[in-house]
Amino acid sequence: MKIVLQDGEQDCLLACYSMILSYYGKNISLHELYDREMIPPDGLSVGYLKKLNKKNGMEMKGYKIKKGNNNVEVLKKLKLPVIIQWDSDHFVVVKKLSKNKITIIDPAIGKVQTTLQLFSNFFSGYMISLTPNKYFVKGKTESKILQALKQTFINKNTSSYIISIVIAQIVALVFSIMIRDTLAQKYSFLFSIGVIGCLIIFQALAFITKQIAQEKANALYETEISKSIFKGIFSRPILYFRNNTVGTIIEKINLKTGIRDNILLQILPAILNFLSVFLLIIYLGFVSFFLTGLLVLMSVFYFLISSFLFLRKNQANIEYMQKTIDFTSVAQEDLSQMDQIKAQSKEVETSQNWIHKSRKTLSSYNTILRIDGIANAFSQTFNYISVILLIMIGVYFSNNGFITIADLILFQSGVALFTSAVSQVQVAVFEISKLSIYGAKINDLLIQVPKTIEKIDAKSKYAISLKNVSYTYDSTVAVFEDININILKGEKIAIVGESGSGKSTLQNILLGLYSYQGQIIYGYEGFRDTVGVVLQSMSLRKGTILENLIDGDVAINADEIQQVLSDVNIIDLVNSLPKKIHSQLFQNGKNVSGGQMQRLLIAKSLLNSNKLVFWDEAFSSLDNKNRVNIYTNILRNSYYSNSMIVLVSHHLDVLKYVDRVIFVHDGKAEIDKHQKLFDTSEKYRYFLKTSEEL
Repeated sequence: MKIVLQDGEQDCLLACYSMILSYYGKNISLHELYDREMIPPDGLSVGYLKKLNKKNGMEMKGYKIKKGNNNVEVLKKLKLPVIIQWDSDHFVVVKKLSKNKITIIDPAIGKVQTTLQLFSNFFSGYMISLTPNKYFVKGKTESKILQALKQTFINKNTSSYIISIVIAQIVALVFSIMIRDTLAQKYSFLFSIGVIGCLIIFQALAFITKQIAQEKANALYETEISKSIFKGIFSRPILYFRNNTVGTIIEKINLKTGIRDNILLQILPAILNFLSVFLLIIYLGFVSFFLTGLLVLMSVFYFLISSFLFLRKNQANIEYMQKTIDFTSVAQEDLSQMDQIKAQSKEVETSQNWIHKSRKTLSSYNTILRIDGIANAFSQTFNYISVILLIMIGVYFSNNGFITIADLILFQSGVALFTSAVSQVQVAVFEISKLSIYGAKINDLLIQVPKTIEKIDAKSKYAISLKNVSYTYDSTVAVFEDININILKGEKIAIVGESGSGKSTLQNILLGLYSYQGQIIYGYEGFRDTVGVVLQSMSLRKGTILENLIDGDVAINADEIQQVLSDVNIIDLVNSLPKKIHSQLFQNGKNVSGGQMQRLLIAKSLLNSNKLVFWDEAFSSLDNKNRVNIYTNILRNSYYSNSMIVLVSHHLDVLKYVDRVIFVHDGKAEIDKHQKLFDTSEKYRYFLKTSEEL
């Protein structure tokens, strides 16, 4: 069964579903289970799986184990793997049951072995069993990351890199042989010095070749992988960024560095080192078959014990990671609610909870330290015993003329090479397993979503025209159906409606940020270059006020900036600062108030003579005076007569300042003048009445 890691807490169930599909031979990435980049409305619940079952040919059964029943005995009766609810708000896959352990795949961290007691503590009793039906078809999706890695690493650069490592290994082997032959007095002193000099030159050449190959491979990796990832990210629709946290996306981006380092610094050197040791075994076999056999047996013993310790340490690392994630999750949530904690004087309780969570990581970390200590002690003891054993047997063989002391020294070097190779191979095997998981995790970022081609009619009198536009959430829940709206160039429009009616959704459709059915026609060529926006998620960047107002290489018009800053009533504040418009703003505008930030963002949206302006709750932090000031200075100002402005607002005092109103309700969007809507729409009148009462 393929391990699939979740992108965020909200999609752990879908990650489990993807793993079950892979178990039955259908490899589908987590990204492909989403519908148009959307997280299902029911999040962690089972409802969304019904649609997936129909699509993928799966049968589903749900179970609830009653309290008092033996969880393990019930699980034994089911065909594994199954999905279970874990700790009330998480899902994992139960893969295997044994007498004392249960193996689960946690989409947050990977494969975990847990005790029966711990399993009972976290298992909520709910299970989902998924099995293929007659419509199930095996298959797998194309791996973009695998293709990109092949293009990056199967070339001359990698060949040069491999050759450099092989040369370095050969130099080490020849050096050991030279020591043996020198002790056996086969060569003269000058000849030995000459050979050593040549070995140093070859080692230097190998180092230089390796460095050049690494730099070229890194440059190619940036071109093939990083560039593709960045393009893939920015080709994603806006819903992708709404449904994934910044931390999740950054984590994915950072995985590309780990993949590169694993291949260049761990996997390739380990494989080549193992091959060189294999050649050394063949050579040593000709020197002494018995000692070579003994060396191989000792190495196998070392491999088995060290592998056991390595797996134990890996398991302890997973448990430690899980507890660290739990602590980090609690800390992030508390830090985001620090205002409430301070206001309610909950500092002591919160810090005690942090201490309790932090202490839970202590036992896991101590386990890691113990295993590390045992592994180091075993490695040192093995080296001592193997050397002593080889010397004892070697001296006996030497006294009887089977080998020389020089041969014995060569075998001693072989022990060190073997133990080093075993350690490298263990790490490489572990990294290869991670490579598959990490590759699948970032695979979706390499898929570029085709850019939507907007329909343009520059001769139209309308800035935007919607013809029979429909929008559904999750391909099932209809939000809007057959909307027809025409907005004139320069027209000022307010979108109003009950909370949750779809006001912001409609504006995002007008902006072309959401996928829709129907047709939207824009009245400007290259209209994206003349769009100004203030969305709820927007903030200010670190930089000067001017840098926040003007993007990139847009020409600066000082008079226009002064005009707009004055109209949003922020000019006095800007001029009062020591460096005026060149004064620095902190990241997210933390050194200005919420109202000041919104006025700067509104100013930014109006600059560059933007023809299409969209505001989504752009007045939420403004007082009445500043809000009415913007109504008067912008919505009623002829200076902005060429700018179409569509605004979403819960402040209904804006209605008398706009040309027309879009009233959103029941999946419909009525557009007309405020008074006309009031006279003809009972629902509009009721909406205004209830809003006034509130």
